[in-house]
This record gives sequence, structure tokens and C-alpha cells, in this order.
Amino acid sequence: MVISICIVPMSLLPMSETGRTDGGPMMYRQKGIALLMSLIILLVLSLLATSSMQNSVMQERMSNSSREGLITLEAAEAALREIEDNLEGLNSLENFGEVNADGDSYTKNPANGWHYAGLAPPVLDDATWENDELVLKANPVDGLEPSYFIEYLGRVSVLPGATGDRTVRNLNFEGTGDASGGGGAAGPGDSEMSIQAESMRIVVMANGPSGQSRKIIESYYFISANNIESSEG
Repeated sequence: MVISICIVPMSLLPMSETGRTDGGPMMYRQKGIALLMSLIILLVLSLLATSSMQNSVMQERMSNSSREGLITLEAAEAALREIEDNLEGLNSLENFGEVNADGDSYTKNPANGWHYAGLAPPVLDDATWENDELVLKANPVDGLEPSYFIEYLGRVSVLPGATGDRTVRNLNFEGTGDASGGGGAAGPGDSEMSIQAESMRIVVMANGPSGQSRKIIESYYFISANNIESSEG
């Protein structure tokens, strides 16, 4: 038996540009393209996931901010109701102190948190709400402790249908009233009173639970001058 072995030099085989025999280069090229496409798809999916996560975080922050704002506003409103209830029985203006003839300085200092007309502290100044001599603390509401101050604005006339700088038209005291400050059967917008009243401005500030939100409420309150022992003439 004769066995013939034929040896063919590599130089005689068909070669590709990469120096490999036919069949090898195409397979390696396909593997490289698949890897590139996989990386591109992975990048796109990562960007979509990141964008979705950012939107979720933003919506959660907006929801928390809205909730905190409502809680803070409720605390400020509750404090305002408390202050108005306390003022209902006020029978003296002594807490507001006394001012000179020009009304630009005190001749008798007011109580803390009480201010005469034109001498109240600036509402939007942070230092105002940090000074215990300028503001008072209301009772805590849901863990929040609102601050407030009261400014005396002077006496006004309460005359049905009247006009003028110091008059208030159709003002009701608790929905009833007559010239003596009580009785009568007046309804909203149909006051029977024709009296003098002491006007006041109430400003309440409450900080939110996180300290990132703040609500300020301004309200005006009127008390019959008949209930005040000493008032502006």
C-alpha cells in the first residue's frame, strides 16, 4: 500500500485582506457588528431609564411641595382664627403703646408683637420673624408654630352707604349690630350699624415642616369702639 501525502504551501491558499483563509474574516466581522449594536441599544435603554427616573423624582418633589404648602397654609389659617378669637374680647388699646404727635416714634413702648400704625416691621424681612420683640408665637398646629404681629390702623367710621378715607361701608360685626354695638338683625351687606370701629391688621407667618416653604396671611379686623376703654380720639 502506498500512501501519498500532498503538502500545499500556505502561499498557494486563497487569503483574505486580514491574512486569514476564506470563511474566518466574515464570522469575526459579524461578531463585531453585533457587539456594537448591543452597546448602542444598551445606551439608549439606559438613557430612557434615567429620564424616566428623573421624571418620577420631579413628580414626587412637586407632590411633596404641594402637600407641605397646604399643611403650612392650614397652620397659618388656624393661627389667624385663634388671634381673631383673642381680639374679640379686647377692651383696651394699651398694648399698642403710644406715639408722638408725628406718629413716627413711640412715647410709650408697645407690648411684644403689637405695633402702632406705620411702625410695624417689614413682612418680607426674615429678621422680623426671628425677633421675639416684634412678633408673637401662636399655639402649635400639627407640629408647626406660626408667628404673628398685630398693627393698629386707627379708628374708622362704619356707616351704611358712606364713603370717605376713614369709613367702611356695610361692615357687619358677627352679622348683627346697631348704633350701640349690639343687637339688630343685619345680614351680610345690609348692616344697620352707624358707629366707630377700631381697625387692625393681623399678619401671620408659618414655616413648613421642612423649612423650605413659608406662608404669610394678612387679615384686617375691626372692633367696635364702644368695646374699647381708651382709643384714638
